[in-house]
Amino acid sequence: MSAESSTSAPLTKSNRYAGFLSIFWLWAGGNVLLTNFISGSSYASGIGFQNLLVITVTGFMLGFAFCSWNSQRSARYGIDEIVSLRPAFGHRGSAYGTMVLVCINFGWVGILAALAGTATQIVANGQGISFAGDYYVYAIGAGIIIPLLIVSYSQKAAFVVSRLVVPLLVAFVGYIIVRLIIDGHMSTVVNKPGDGSSDWAIAFEIIFAFSISWFPYLGSWNRFSRSEKSSFWGTYLGLFATGVLFAIVGGMATLATGEIDPAIWANELDLGLVSLLIIVLGTITSVTHLLGSGSMGILSTFPRTNYRIVCLLVTIPSMIFVFGSSLQGIFDTLLIFIGLLVAPYWAVALVDYFFLRRQRIDVKACFDKSGPYWYSRGFNVLAFASTLVGMVVWMFLGGWQSGFSILSFSAGEAAFDHITATLPAMVVAGGVYYLLGRTVIPKLGMGGYTASTSADKPEGVGAGPSVQVGAVPVA
Repeated sequence: MSAESSTSAPLTKSNRYAGFLSIFWLWAGGNVLLTNFISGSSYASGIGFQNLLVITVTGFMLGFAFCSWNSQRSARYGIDEIVSLRPAFGHRGSAYGTMVLVCINFGWVGILAALAGTATQIVANGQGISFAGDYYVYAIGAGIIIPLLIVSYSQKAAFVVSRLVVPLLVAFVGYIIVRLIIDGHMSTVVNKPGDGSSDWAIAFEIIFAFSISWFPYLGSWNRFSRSEKSSFWGTYLGLFATGVLFAIVGGMATLATGEIDPAIWANELDLGLVSLLIIVLGTITSVTHLLGSGSMGILSTFPRTNYRIVCLLVTIPSMIFVFGSSLQGIFDTLLIFIGLLVAPYWAVALVDYFFLRRQRIDVKACFDKSGPYWYSRGFNVLAFASTLVGMVVWMFLGGWQSGFSILSFSAGEAAFDHITATLPAMVVAGGVYYLLGRTVIPKLGMGGYTASTSADKPEGVGAGPSVQVGAVPVA
């Protein structure tokens, strides 16, 4: 473990200071994303208000449950998300997780910075301040530079920012609801029929893909949790509370105004100067979380790199998205990317941890390049093969969303209307790896898997063959 820097090394129990409330406020704050508004807005017009309520609540209930399960590896062993992927994919194979994390970061940070730029520009114009290129200055300044300064100072600063900003943002959402009611918009919101531009399958796909976009980030923060229970419920309730609230309110605002951009509909609803400033604060909070997690992901792969330099490298490419022409287009593209590249990969990691390893991993082996998690030249080929199968399933079911005819299959599109794409891709990828982990991989002598009989199983495990893996807890 000596080769690893202190930033990616496992945390000892004495250094895990985050209890339930800290984790709750962290993820409630992290999920106070203005893109949550957009997620609800993106399908509200198509399905109408009542369907908006039902699909948002049920979809996020399932999606965030997966997030909470995914947080358990890091919560139990105090290791970063990317490090926790090494038992399944190998030391070098976990670098794929870093690549995905960084790419998602670019998209989310760029979208949030664009929203901050729009909100700040509206505020400034209202005060008679306008100049050429002002939107780009505001977007980069408020949406990128300020969060960069915060997270460069300390990763722990995100906890402090969350505690200060989250209550303010929740109050802001309450204010939006009150204004929708007293200004007479609720009649329009409730009675406006869906226009058919989206249906339940599209809505669920958006919600589920949006939910699991948190996968690459969870371990960076939940490694600070004092217990798995605090991690699970703090993550689940924190993400769910603000996720559902913001998505529904965003959908309501879109039904009332026809606009998707939060800064624009906030202005059209005449919510006032303070509301736009709160939108900027929400952006700063969310981007701070994203940059911190992205930086930790890179440090897990390149541990000798300077932390502040990594923060800068994670930030700069996000500026490209500030110049994007279509906010909705960037949002849709990012969700396609998540469904295709994130879902099958992390499904394999979940199955490996919960069903094959029974939540037992060897922490020392996660940092030992001569240990069982090295596999073949640092890669678990069978884990990637399982991931690829899941990707193929996603392409068959959801490839039509890309707009490319070569990726569109009529049978897959028809099936999508009944089962969607991202969740089935996860089930298939995880199922394939489960079968390989029970049969082929133990015989290869890699990964620390050892086929065993029921007599060898830990207490509380049901009948049938299992896989035993040594565990080295962090004291």
